[in-house]
Amino acid sequence: MKQDISILLYEKEKILNSILHYQILNYNNYDLFVTESYEELNEIVINRNFNVYILNLNDLGNDSKNFIKILQTNSEHNNIIAYHEPYLKKMIDNVEKLFLLEKPFKLITLLNHLDSIKNSETINNSNKYLMDHIIYSPSKKTISNLETNCTEHLTEKENNLLIYLYNKKNEEILKKDLLIKIWGFSEKINTHTLETHIYRLKQKLNRIDKNFSLSLKNKNGLYYLK
Repeated sequence: MKQDISILLYEKEKILNSILHYQILNYNNYDLFVTESYEELNEIVINRNFNVYILNLNDLGNDSKNFIKILQTNSEHNNIIAYHEPYLKKMIDNVEKLFLLEKPFKLITLLNHLDSIKNSETINNSNKYLMDHIIYSPSKKTISNLETNCTEHLTEKENNLLIYLYNKKNEEILKKDLLIKIWGFSEKINTHTLETHIYRLKQKLNRIDKNFSLSLKNKNGLYYLK
């Protein structure tokens, strides 16, 4: 059984707050805590950890970058989703592990990213045997071969990719679905980001064991884990 993830939503505008609250709960019945108060927000992040933080950077203003860095330092989980007006982007440049949405954004993009995080949090609780002698540890972001004692370390995006492919193993997955689930990109965006990460992940899997790999089925962009 998949565990729920806990979410903190900070949005001062009452109508948008209510819309996001309603849509997130009805989408997957997450453990959701909502606040409109900056003072309450600061008190909450000191006393409680959440799996995901959804923040309106407009409400944080000039404190955006410092607040996010403090949040990342204090929290066990660094899943932060922030949305903002275009002019605020410069305030949070070079902040790592931050999923940014530029207003106006599609609600489905936010919900799909929550799905990706939930898949990650669910599988992170235990190691997985990809083969009898190959252990995948999502929490440590490593793949190890017990016969050769070889270990490969994954980047965060490589880890998220492998988690998603593992959950969908032996299923054919479209490129556009991976882009939406892992990066939150629109299917209309033309990017080589996925191909680059797939290539690097395939290299690491191949170094662990030549019989275990990520396959590109055909030129239409269907991927599967075998």
